[in-house]
Amino acid sequence: MVKHGRNKKRRAGRIGRTKLKNKHSFRRWDPKPQIADAVVRQHWDPSKSPSVNLANLGLVARPNDDAKNIAPSQRIQPATNVNVVELFDIPDSDELREQKRQRRCPLKEEDQKYIVKCLAKYGDDYGKAFRDTKINYMQHTENQLRKMGARFLLLNKEQRVVDVPEKVKALVKTVEQ
Repeated sequence: MVKHGRNKKRRAGRIGRTKLKNKHSFRRWDPKPQIADAVVRQHWDPSKSPSVNLANLGLVARPNDDAKNIAPSQRIQPATNVNVVELFDIPDSDELREQKRQRRCPLKEEDQKYIVKCLAKYGDDYGKAFRDTKINYMQHTENQLRKMGARFLLLNKEQRVVDVPEKVKALVKTVEQ
């Protein structure tokens, strides 16, 4: 049977158009901003541009713009009657919670075991370790192995989980000194 140019029509977009199935959940963009903070809502004027509104709040719309290139007539003077404490809820007390900082190890335990096998067999010759698919089963590139090896050699005794191979112990001693 003849298709009467069906492929042309399909490529042109006349056939197979998709329509919105659920019209109730589709919302158009509302140009009026929905502001949750009462103080900001009070000072915000939707008829003015966002940069003017931010200037009225005492903020700068584009802080990285070079102020020298802006003409003096176009410069927006920040409002002086707005109190910053009104804009943001600042807690009464100055007590800050101490966050527990975990020691971040630059090399995971699995990666340490992986690079130790490479270093034990080939030392610091990462080209040979790269070509050995039995040791380098993750198929890291030569540069990736070099970075992992350098990170392993720079680890402290507390951070190191695996013993240093004999072939690279001299490198670890020179790094520690």
